[in-house]
Amino acid sequence: MKNTERFYYIGDHIRRLRESKGWTQQEFGKRLGKKTSTISAYETNAKLPSAECLIEMAELFGISLDTLVYGENAELLSVRSLSQEQKGLVSALAEYFGTESTRQKSIELQWFLITELVRLLNQ
Repeated sequence: MKNTERFYYIGDHIRRLRESKGWTQQEFGKRLGKKTSTISAYETNAKLPSAECLIEMAELFGISLDTLVYGENAELLSVRSLSQEQKGLVSALAEYFGTESTRQKSIELQWFLITELVRLLNQ
């Protein structure tokens, strides 16, 4: 999804999420500390919410920021319910696979990550 497509998607998605909660623009605006005209501008894509506002919206809707931005296209793993140890492993895996080619990585690191993953999955 291109940035411009995402921008136009966000407004419509905010409107649908607000309506699914049964909130008017005025009610939603009060929850966010925003004017009704600002909510309308977000929903019609006349204005893009700030990152801070998007985070607040996601929390109000009870969804991840990725889901707010990408909707059904979001393919993510929520880390909220993971332990610190599990979050550390997810972070290490993301770093491992997000950098240089895995062929260039050490066998020891590959083995460590795999055994940690298996161990945590078996808990």
